[in-house]
Amino acid sequence: MKTFLGTLAIFTVLCTGVFGQDKGMAKTGDTAEKATKMRSEFQPATIEKAQQALKTKGFYKGEVTGKLDATTKDAVKAFQTKEGITPTGRLNKDTRQKLGIESEDAGAKSTKSPSKKRSKK
Repeated sequence: MKTFLGTLAIFTVLCTGVFGQDKGMAKTGDTAEKATKMRSEFQPATIEKAQQALKTKGFYKGEVTGKLDATTKDAVKAFQTKEGITPTGRLNKDTRQKLGIESEDAGAKSTKSPSKKRSKK
């Protein structure tokens, strides 16, 4: 009986380790998928465009780095205040549109459903 319980305990530990690795792999894949679906306001290319636009408008004095640092957030807040947007320091859709780095219909394009295929006559 002791041998059976010992074997069962070892089997349980080994199986838990194997299944635990599978869960870890799933999490890694999920993280990679989320990274590719990063919100536009946090993408370095969007931040670079915003920094350049803020610099052109006189709100940002720093280097164009693509990083949403404290200096960039302060410039965004100042711009938002001037434009009547709640000053959050985030590059939300309204702010990106006012800066001219996103068209007003940019969000609408991604929400359209795929067109139906026409049947042949």
